[in-house]
Amino acid sequence: MEVAPSPVPMMAGIARRHRVGRLRFPAEELVGEDGLIAQLGRDSSLNVFFGRGRRVRLADGTEWRIKSVTSGRHIVPIILSPAGTIATSGPLYAKRSYGINGKDYAYTLIPLGQAGWGRSIQWALQRHETQIASLKSDMIDALQPIPVAGVIMAFTLITHGIPGEADLMPERD
Repeated sequence: MEVAPSPVPMMAGIARRHRVGRLRFPAEELVGEDGLIAQLGRDSSLNVFFGRGRRVRLADGTEWRIKSVTSGRHIVPIILSPAGTIATSGPLYAKRSYGINGKDYAYTLIPLGQAGWGRSIQWALQRHETQIASLKSDMIDALQPIPVAGVIMAFTLITHGIPGEADLMPERD
């Protein structure tokens, strides 16, 4: 009995995100060990959270868009395709910790240490308690196959976070 190929594109191993342009599409590319994974449009919080969204074109030509919806008191990024929602996200129990969900997967993205100004230099992507990938702002090292939508969502959350998740004014001791 043959198993049908997964309709969700997957990636494993090391992939890097790098800038290829400024004003025209694509502005960035996600390139893995086997070549191009996805091309990404210009990245800005205003575009993702309040504008038309960020354009994504996969290596096979499939088009997605990173947009946002409201969820409770938060504005959270989602990835949409012409067929519907591919990935969603949301804040978790701790600041700068996120859930990433798709039809067939659920991950937790958590920071590992701080770089400065509250930004993490390294992140862990987990399935339950098992770490399946480590990320930096421009690189992922996936130990197991991960849906490309989950990877793109992780990079979006690392870059932009979720508006309203942090207090605007720090508490005084």
